[in-house]
Amino acid sequence: MTPPPLVMPPEWQQLLTPREAEIVNCLLRGWDNQLVAEHLGLALATVKKHLQNIFGKLGVDGRVALILQAARNR
Repeated sequence: MTPPPLVMPPEWQQLLTPREAEIVNCLLRGWDNQLVAEHLGLALATVKKHLQNIFGKLGVDGRVALILQAARNR
């Protein structure tokens, strides 16, 4: 049985744009950048740029740190 996907901490909603929040929700489902791009109809480079902005706004070093932070806030 797979665990339920992580949920984005509510305080992140206030820091992120709606598109950035969509991308974070995809990451918390375990999706890679390519799947996120296909799902949201974005170029891979656009997803990568959004991720840079997201990591900066949330003060994390990367996707693993983002996922760990979300897990801690569960």
